[in-house]
Amino acid sequence: MRIRRGAAALGAGARDRWVTIQGRPDDGTGDSGFPSDGPWVDLATVAMSREDVEAAEVVRASQTLATLTTRWAMPYRADCDPERVDVPKLRRLAYLGRTYDIVSATPIGRRRGIELVTEATAKTPSEATV
Repeated sequence: MRIRRGAAALGAGARDRWVTIQGRPDDGTGDSGFPSDGPWVDLATVAMSREDVEAAEVVRASQTLATLTTRWAMPYRADCDPERVDVPKLRRLAYLGRTYDIVSATPIGRRRGIELVTEATAKTPSEATV
């Protein structure tokens, strides 16, 4: 029997992190006619498994940022199904005070779960304000 990637992380014991899924409505355009997105709101708190994939420092816009790429596995939710919702645009995760922007969402099996790949950034300690 072949186990699909992410399937092992769907067991109840592996989902040991309570993560908040945040979303925003796809408002389209604002009063000015320019594209506009609504504010982020908490949608649900879900048990997920977490696997840190990569940590690196990058320079963006003349600032050194620490980036963390993380893979999350969660039970299936229709409001996070990449075949129904533009997950990277309309969803993000919040965990322990840090926000994780969703880079990709992939279904696991047939409505068994969803694997999210996220990226979180922070200023490096030398540039952080005290």
